Amino acid sequence: MIETPMPETSPSIRQRMREFYETSETYKTLLDAHDEAYLRHYVALVTRYAPPRSKILDLGCGNGISARLLNQSDFDVIGTDISPLFLEDARTWENPRLRYQVCDVMELPFENDSFNVICSNELVEHLPDVETALTEMMRVVCKGGRIVISGPNLCSPLIPLLDWFSLMSGKSGRPVWGETKLQALQQFARNCRLYVQKRFLRKTPHFIYREPDLQADAIGGDADSAYYASPIDLAQFFRSHGFTIIKKAVGFGIKGRIIAGAFPYLSPYITMVVAK
Repeated sequence: MIETPMPETSPSIRQRMREFYETSETYKTLLDAHDEAYLRHYVALVTRYAPPRSKILDLGCGNGISARLLNQSDFDVIGTDISPLFLEDARTWENPRLRYQVCDVMELPFENDSFNVICSNELVEHLPDVETALTEMMRVVCKGGRIVISGPNLCSPLIPLLDWFSLMSGKSGRPVWGETKLQALQQFARNCRLYVQKRFLRKTPHFIYREPDLQADAIGGDADSAYYASPIDLAQFFRSHGFTIIKKAVGFGIKGRIIAGAFPYLSPYITMVVAK
């Protein structure tokens, strides 16, 4: 696993990731498992914070189901993904208030202040240049609009700790990140260090990147992630650009709500809502 402190903005990594998502039938099969039940928390999160009759941009929507569900909740929605392969089935759901478009989140083909809500689910960890992508989101959201970001908190110490408990009980851990007990403990120690550094020692976002695993047999467990996603980075970045943090974390279920309320930056899942 190769860590880099600066974004991989070279055409090579962006192009390799684009080609992987455009051509991987295996990854498309993985996305097909993201059905309505899988996406219910994300859709509920966006719906909760989207004003009535909002125009919504759903970024990295994969198979398009999340955009369709948001449209069924009476919103005007554009669902986007970098891969036409992922969106090919979604085209059959298009209607006057729902359409799909292939585009790169780091170069959004929309005018300034175009949307009431910008949202994404399990996208941010796949970005090789988070700062550029967030800047694009801030550009196209209108004044008073909201940005909703959901995805795994890859810097949370709780995730490798859960991997360790899983392995101790005879179950499997996460591919790449926690395949063995030792690897899970090493990741736990690393994430504890990162949490302390980001939370208490740094006042500015520190985006940390990794070389994504783009082989077919590495799919799963965020093997293809390019950014060690952290809600602390996101909150610091948005605040530095004048955005207001509405929610640092939103928990689902009793345990989720307790963790999100008491320790929002330790929550295993990022559910952040900010306003322009």
